[in-house]
Amino acid sequence: MKLLNFLFGCIAFIMLLTSCNAQGDQTNNSLPGFITKKTDSLFKKEKLPGIFIALLDKDERQYYNFGFADPDKKLAFDSATMFEIGSITKTFTAYVVEAVLKEKGISDSSSILPYLPDSVQQNKAFENIHFLSLLNHTSGLPRLPENMDLASMSMAPYDNYTSADLFTYLKTCTPKPDGKSNYSNLGAGLAGVLAERISGKTYAALLDQYIFLPFKMVTPDKAIGKTENQSQGYFENIKSDYWNMNILAPAGGLKCSGSEMLTYLQSMSSPPSDQSKEIINKLLEPTVAVNPAIKVGRGWHMLEQKDKPVIYWHNGGTYGFSTFCAFLKGENKAVLVVINQFNKNAISDGLGISIMKKLLQ
Repeated sequence: MKLLNFLFGCIAFIMLLTSCNAQGDQTNNSLPGFITKKTDSLFKKEKLPGIFIALLDKDERQYYNFGFADPDKKLAFDSATMFEIGSITKTFTAYVVEAVLKEKGISDSSSILPYLPDSVQQNKAFENIHFLSLLNHTSGLPRLPENMDLASMSMAPYDNYTSADLFTYLKTCTPKPDGKSNYSNLGAGLAGVLAERISGKTYAALLDQYIFLPFKMVTPDKAIGKTENQSQGYFENIKSDYWNMNILAPAGGLKCSGSEMLTYLQSMSSPPSDQSKEIINKLLEPTVAVNPAIKVGRGWHMLEQKDKPVIYWHNGGTYGFSTFCAFLKGENKAVLVVINQFNKNAISDGLGISIMKKLLQ
Protein backbone atom coordinates (compact mmCIF):
# COMPACT_ATOMS: atom_id res chain seq x y z
CA MET A 1 0.00 0.00 0.00
CA LYS A 2 1.72 3.18 -1.20
CA LEU A 3 0.39 5.30 1.63
CA LEU A 4 2.01 3.23 4.36
CA ASN A 5 5.08 5.45 4.71
CA PHE A 6 2.81 8.30 5.77
CA LEU A 7 1.75 6.60 8.98
CA PHE A 8 2.48 7.95 12.46
CA GLY A 9 3.31 11.52 11.71
CA CYS A 10 3.91 14.04 8.99
CA ILE A 11 7.06 15.92 9.99
CA ALA A 12 7.65 17.39 6.54
CA PHE A 13 4.37 19.29 6.75
CA ILE A 14 4.83 20.52 10.31
CA MET A 15 8.11 22.14 9.30
CA LEU A 16 6.07 24.47 7.13
CA LEU A 17 4.31 25.73 10.24
CA THR A 18 7.40 27.59 11.32
CA SER A 19 6.50 30.18 8.74
CA CYS A 20 2.76 30.19 9.48
CA ASN A 21 1.28 33.49 10.52
CA ALA A 22 -1.94 33.40 12.51
CA GLN A 23 -2.61 37.12 12.22
CA GLY A 24 -5.31 36.60 9.64
CA ASP A 25 -7.31 34.56 12.17
CA GLN A 26 -7.32 37.08 15.00
CA THR A 27 -10.56 38.85 14.09
CA ASN A 28 -12.31 37.18 17.04
CA ASN A 29 -10.41 37.90 20.25
CA SER A 30 -12.26 35.26 22.27
CA LEU A 31 -10.49 31.90 22.29
CA PRO A 32 -13.74 29.86 22.07
CA GLY A 33 -14.93 32.09 19.22
CA PHE A 34 -11.62 31.68 17.40
CA ILE A 35 -11.69 27.88 17.76
CA THR A 36 -15.35 27.58 16.75
CA LYS A 37 -15.08 29.80 13.70
CA LYS A 38 -11.85 28.30 12.39
CA THR A 39 -12.77 24.67 13.02
CA ASP A 40 -16.31 24.93 11.69
CA SER A 41 -14.93 26.42 8.47
CA LEU A 42 -12.43 23.56 8.07
CA PHE A 43 -15.04 20.93 8.91
CA LYS A 44 -17.44 22.18 6.24
CA LYS A 45 -14.77 22.86 3.61
CA GLU A 46 -13.07 19.46 3.94
CA LYS A 47 -16.30 17.46 4.45
CA LEU A 48 -14.86 15.51 7.37
CA PRO A 49 -16.71 12.93 9.51
CA GLY A 50 -15.77 14.83 12.66
CA ILE A 51 -13.28 17.06 14.41
CA PHE A 52 -12.72 16.96 18.16
CA ILE A 53 -10.67 19.50 20.11
CA ALA A 54 -9.67 19.24 23.76
CA LEU A 55 -8.17 22.36 25.31
CA LEU A 56 -6.38 22.97 28.59
CA ASP A 57 -6.10 26.63 29.57
CA LYS A 58 -4.68 26.89 33.09
CA ASP A 59 -7.17 25.00 35.28
CA GLU A 60 -9.99 25.09 32.74
CA ARG A 61 -10.77 22.24 30.33
CA GLN A 62 -12.82 22.84 27.21
CA TYR A 63 -14.08 20.37 24.61
CA TYR A 64 -15.30 21.16 21.10
CA ASN A 65 -17.16 18.78 18.80
CA PHE A 66 -17.83 19.25 15.08
CA GLY A 67 -19.64 16.53 13.16
CA PHE A 68 -19.68 13.05 14.65
CA ALA A 69 -17.41 10.54 16.35
CA ASP A 70 -19.65 7.91 14.71
CA PRO A 71 -21.77 9.35 11.88
CA ASP A 72 -23.94 6.22 11.51
CA LYS A 73 -24.95 6.34 15.17
CA LYS A 74 -25.05 10.15 15.22
CA LEU A 75 -22.66 9.89 18.16
CA ALA A 76 -20.88 13.13 19.01
CA PHE A 77 -17.38 13.35 20.45
CA ASP A 78 -17.19 14.06 24.16
CA SER A 79 -14.42 14.01 26.76
CA ALA A 80 -14.70 10.21 27.18
CA THR A 81 -14.84 9.19 23.50
CA MET A 82 -12.03 6.80 22.60
CA PHE A 83 -9.87 7.13 19.46
CA GLU A 84 -6.47 6.04 18.13
CA ILE A 85 -3.70 8.53 18.94
CA GLY A 86 -1.22 7.01 16.46
CA SER A 87 2.35 8.22 16.79
CA ILE A 88 1.63 10.37 19.83
CA THR A 89 2.17 6.97 21.47
CA LYS A 90 5.90 7.51 20.90
CA THR A 91 5.95 10.19 23.60
CA PHE A 92 4.54 7.65 26.09
CA THR A 93 7.17 5.15 24.97
CA ALA A 94 9.97 7.68 25.46
CA TYR A 95 8.81 8.29 29.05
CA VAL A 96 8.59 4.57 29.79
CA VAL A 97 12.04 3.89 28.32
CA GLU A 98 13.68 6.66 30.35
CA ALA A 99 11.88 5.51 33.51
CA VAL A 100 13.06 1.91 33.06
CA LEU A 101 16.63 2.97 32.29
CA LYS A 102 16.69 5.26 35.34
CA GLU A 103 15.42 2.48 37.58
CA LYS A 104 18.04 0.05 36.27
CA GLY A 105 20.88 2.57 36.35
CA ILE A 106 21.42 2.49 32.58
CA SER A 107 22.34 5.63 30.61
CA ASP A 108 20.36 6.29 27.45
CA SER A 109 23.72 6.87 25.75
CA SER A 110 24.46 3.16 26.27
CA SER A 111 24.56 0.77 23.33
CA ILE A 112 21.39 -1.27 22.88
CA LEU A 113 23.40 -4.31 21.73
CA PRO A 114 23.67 -6.08 25.13
CA TYR A 115 19.89 -5.88 25.60
CA LEU A 116 18.97 -7.52 22.31
CA PRO A 117 18.41 -11.31 22.03
CA ASP A 118 21.60 -13.37 21.81
CA SER A 119 20.96 -14.18 18.16
CA VAL A 120 20.68 -10.47 17.29
CA GLN A 121 23.78 -9.56 19.30
CA GLN A 122 25.84 -11.22 16.61
CA ASN A 123 24.95 -8.25 14.40
CA LYS A 124 27.66 -5.81 15.47
CA ALA A 125 26.04 -3.07 13.38
CA PHE A 126 23.98 -2.32 16.51
CA GLU A 127 27.02 -1.72 18.67
CA ASN A 128 26.92 2.05 18.05
CA ILE A 129 23.13 2.37 18.27
CA HIS A 130 22.04 3.72 21.67
CA PHE A 131 18.71 4.22 23.37
CA LEU A 132 18.72 7.96 22.72
CA SER A 133 19.11 7.42 18.99
CA LEU A 134 15.93 5.32 19.00
CA LEU A 135 14.01 8.08 20.82
CA ASN A 136 15.17 10.99 18.64
CA HIS A 137 15.15 9.07 15.33
CA THR A 138 18.91 9.28 14.70
CA SER A 139 19.50 5.50 14.76
CA GLY A 140 19.61 5.18 10.98
CA LEU A 141 17.01 2.42 11.12
CA PRO A 142 14.48 2.50 8.25
CA ARG A 143 11.00 3.85 8.75
CA LEU A 144 9.62 0.30 8.66
CA PRO A 145 11.27 -3.13 8.81
CA GLU A 146 11.93 -4.41 5.32
CA ASN A 147 10.48 -7.85 6.03
CA MET A 148 6.97 -6.50 6.44
CA ASP A 149 4.86 -7.80 3.56
CA LEU A 150 4.07 -4.44 2.02
CA ALA A 151 2.85 -5.89 -1.28
CA SER A 152 -0.16 -7.57 0.34
CA MET A 153 -0.59 -5.06 3.15
CA SER A 154 -4.01 -5.12 4.76
CA MET A 155 -5.96 -2.39 6.50
CA ALA A 156 -4.24 -3.54 9.71
CA PRO A 157 -0.61 -3.41 8.54
CA TYR A 158 1.13 -3.98 11.87
CA ASP A 159 -1.17 -6.49 13.52
CA ASN A 160 0.49 -9.65 12.19
CA TYR A 161 4.09 -8.51 12.54
CA THR A 162 5.52 -10.54 15.44
CA SER A 163 8.56 -10.46 17.71
CA ALA A 164 9.99 -13.35 15.69
CA ASP A 165 9.65 -11.25 12.52
CA LEU A 166 11.30 -8.28 14.23
CA PHE A 167 14.31 -10.17 15.56
CA THR A 168 14.77 -12.05 12.30
CA TYR A 169 15.01 -8.72 10.52
CA LEU A 170 17.38 -7.20 13.08
CA LYS A 171 19.85 -10.09 12.65
CA THR A 172 20.80 -8.78 9.22
CA CYS A 173 19.69 -5.15 9.36
CA THR A 174 22.38 -2.51 8.86
CA PRO A 175 21.41 0.85 10.38
CA LYS A 176 22.71 3.87 8.46
CA PRO A 177 22.88 6.82 10.89
CA ASP A 178 23.83 10.13 9.29
CA GLY A 179 23.55 12.42 12.32
CA LYS A 180 20.11 13.61 11.25
CA SER A 181 16.68 12.79 12.64
CA ASN A 182 15.04 10.40 10.16
CA TYR A 183 11.63 9.32 11.42
CA SER A 184 11.51 5.59 12.21
CA ASN A 185 8.50 3.66 13.46
CA LEU A 186 10.81 0.67 13.70
CA GLY A 187 13.20 2.54 16.02
CA ALA A 188 10.44 3.72 18.35
CA GLY A 189 8.86 0.27 18.42
CA LEU A 190 12.23 -1.32 19.21
CA ALA A 191 12.74 1.15 22.08
CA GLY A 192 9.53 -0.12 23.68
CA VAL A 193 10.54 -3.74 23.12
CA LEU A 194 13.87 -3.10 24.84
CA ALA A 195 12.07 -1.53 27.81
CA GLU A 196 10.05 -4.75 28.08
CA ARG A 197 13.16 -6.93 27.90
CA ILE A 198 15.09 -4.91 30.49
CA SER A 199 12.19 -4.63 32.96
CA GLY A 200 10.71 -8.09 32.43
CA LYS A 201 7.27 -6.46 32.09
CA THR A 202 4.87 -5.95 29.20
CA TYR A 203 4.52 -2.58 27.52
CA ALA A 204 0.97 -2.33 28.91
CA ALA A 205 2.22 -3.01 32.45
CA LEU A 206 4.93 -0.36 32.06
CA LEU A 207 2.38 2.20 30.92
CA ASP A 208 0.26 1.44 34.00
CA GLN A 209 3.25 1.61 36.34
CA TYR A 210 4.86 4.80 35.08
CA ILE A 211 2.11 6.84 33.39
CA PHE A 212 -1.53 5.74 33.59
CA LEU A 213 -1.67 5.22 37.36
CA PRO A 214 0.77 7.89 38.63
CA PHE A 215 -0.72 10.54 36.33
CA LYS A 216 -4.27 9.38 37.19
CA MET A 217 -5.10 8.97 33.52
CA VAL A 218 -7.02 5.71 33.65
CA THR A 219 -10.79 5.98 33.96
CA PRO A 220 -13.02 3.28 35.52
CA ASP A 221 -14.69 2.67 32.14
CA LYS A 222 -11.35 2.09 30.47
CA ALA A 223 -10.14 -0.14 33.28
CA ILE A 224 -13.01 -2.58 32.76
CA GLY A 225 -12.76 -2.45 28.99
CA LYS A 226 -15.97 -0.68 27.97
CA THR A 227 -15.90 0.55 24.38
CA GLU A 228 -19.43 1.81 23.75
CA ASN A 229 -18.20 5.40 23.49
CA GLN A 230 -15.74 4.81 20.68
CA SER A 231 -15.09 6.94 17.63
CA GLN A 232 -15.38 5.37 14.20
CA GLY A 233 -12.35 6.02 12.00
CA TYR A 234 -12.40 6.30 8.22
CA PHE A 235 -9.94 5.52 5.44
CA GLU A 236 -11.26 8.02 2.92
CA ASN A 237 -14.96 7.04 3.03
CA ILE A 238 -14.43 3.45 4.17
CA LYS A 239 -14.84 2.46 7.81
CA SER A 240 -11.56 1.31 9.35
CA ASP A 241 -10.95 -1.02 12.28
CA TYR A 242 -8.69 -0.13 15.18
CA TRP A 243 -5.16 -1.51 14.99
CA ASN A 244 -3.77 -3.99 17.51
CA MET A 245 -0.17 -3.26 16.46
CA ASN A 246 1.38 -6.40 18.00
CA ILE A 247 5.13 -6.05 18.70
CA LEU A 248 5.36 -2.50 17.30
CA ALA A 249 2.60 -1.12 19.53
CA PRO A 250 5.09 1.25 21.24
CA ALA A 251 5.32 3.11 17.92
CA GLY A 252 1.63 3.96 17.69
CA GLY A 253 -0.82 1.56 19.30
CA LEU A 254 -2.52 3.59 22.06
CA LYS A 255 -6.21 4.44 22.23
CA CYS A 256 -7.21 7.29 24.55
CA SER A 257 -9.99 9.75 25.30
CA GLY A 258 -9.80 13.53 25.26
CA SER A 259 -10.00 13.71 29.04
CA GLU A 260 -7.16 11.21 29.43
CA MET A 261 -5.00 13.07 26.93
CA LEU A 262 -5.51 16.41 28.67
CA THR A 263 -4.47 14.78 31.94
CA TYR A 264 -1.37 13.44 30.20
CA LEU A 265 -0.52 16.80 28.62
CA GLN A 266 -1.09 18.59 31.92
CA SER A 267 1.35 16.16 33.54
CA MET A 268 3.88 16.93 30.81
CA SER A 269 3.41 20.66 31.36
CA SER A 270 3.43 20.53 35.16
CA PRO A 271 4.90 17.21 36.37
CA PRO A 272 3.05 15.76 39.38
CA SER A 273 6.18 14.58 41.23
CA ASP A 274 9.91 15.20 41.48
CA GLN A 275 10.57 11.83 39.83
CA SER A 276 8.33 12.61 36.84
CA LYS A 277 9.77 16.12 36.58
CA GLU A 278 13.27 14.73 36.21
CA ILE A 279 12.22 12.39 33.42
CA ILE A 280 10.06 14.97 31.61
CA ASN A 281 12.79 17.60 31.71
CA LYS A 282 15.04 15.05 30.03
CA LEU A 283 12.44 14.25 27.37
CA LEU A 284 12.11 17.95 26.53
CA GLU A 285 15.82 18.62 26.07
CA PRO A 286 16.62 19.36 22.39
CA THR A 287 18.98 16.70 21.05
CA VAL A 288 19.05 17.29 17.31
CA ALA A 289 17.82 20.05 14.97
CA VAL A 290 15.61 19.43 11.94
CA ASN A 291 15.88 23.10 10.95
CA PRO A 292 16.49 26.37 12.90
CA ALA A 293 12.97 26.30 14.38
CA ILE A 294 12.21 22.56 14.75
CA LYS A 295 14.19 20.42 17.17
CA VAL A 296 13.74 16.86 18.39
CA GLY A 297 14.01 15.75 22.00
CA ARG A 298 13.29 12.30 23.36
CA GLY A 299 9.94 11.44 21.81
CA TRP A 300 8.73 15.05 21.70
CA HIS A 301 9.37 17.64 18.97
CA MET A 302 9.62 21.34 19.65
CA LEU A 303 8.75 24.47 17.72
CA GLU A 304 10.89 27.44 18.75
CA GLN A 305 9.73 30.99 18.03
CA LYS A 306 11.57 34.21 18.77
CA ASP A 307 10.66 35.75 22.14
CA LYS A 308 7.92 33.15 22.76
CA PRO A 309 7.70 29.93 24.77
CA VAL A 310 8.65 26.69 23.05
CA ILE A 311 5.70 24.63 21.77
CA TYR A 312 6.21 20.91 22.46
CA TRP A 313 4.22 18.74 20.05
CA HIS A 314 3.69 15.43 18.34
CA ASN A 315 1.23 14.18 15.77
CA GLY A 316 -0.04 10.81 14.62
CA GLY A 317 -1.87 8.99 11.89
CA THR A 318 -3.53 5.60 11.52
CA TYR A 319 -5.83 4.31 8.80
CA GLY A 320 -8.73 5.89 10.69
CA PHE A 321 -7.41 8.94 12.53
CA SER A 322 -5.25 12.05 12.18
CA THR A 323 -4.16 13.52 15.52
CA PHE A 324 -2.08 16.35 16.95
CA CYS A 325 -1.22 17.45 20.48
CA ALA A 326 0.94 20.20 21.95
CA PHE A 327 1.64 21.89 25.28
CA LEU A 328 3.60 24.72 26.88
CA LYS A 329 6.04 23.80 29.63
CA GLY A 330 5.04 24.95 33.11
CA GLU A 331 1.91 26.83 32.00
CA ASN A 332 -0.85 24.18 32.00
CA LYS A 333 -1.76 25.09 28.45
CA ALA A 334 -2.30 22.34 25.90
CA VAL A 335 -4.37 21.30 22.92
CA LEU A 336 -5.44 18.03 21.31
CA VAL A 337 -6.95 17.80 17.82
CA VAL A 338 -8.57 14.60 16.52
CA ILE A 339 -9.98 14.02 13.03
CA ASN A 340 -11.53 10.59 12.53
CA GLN A 341 -10.21 10.18 9.00
CA PHE A 342 -6.90 9.02 7.58
CA ASN A 343 -4.38 11.40 5.98
CA LYS A 344 -5.78 14.66 7.37
CA ASN A 345 -2.68 15.70 9.33
CA ALA A 346 -2.26 18.84 7.27
CA ILE A 347 -5.56 19.96 8.82
CA SER A 348 -5.10 18.65 12.37
CA ASP A 349 -1.51 19.94 12.63
CA GLY A 350 -2.29 23.36 11.23
CA LEU A 351 -5.37 23.75 13.41
CA GLY A 352 -3.49 22.65 16.53
CA ILE A 353 -0.60 25.04 15.94
CA SER A 354 -2.95 27.95 15.28
CA ILE A 355 -4.74 27.28 18.57
CA MET A 356 -1.43 27.08 20.45
CA LYS A 357 -0.36 30.40 18.96
CA LYS A 358 -3.67 31.90 20.08
CA LEU A 359 -3.01 30.56 23.59
CA LEU A 360 0.34 32.38 23.56
CA GLN A 361 -1.29 35.78 23.08
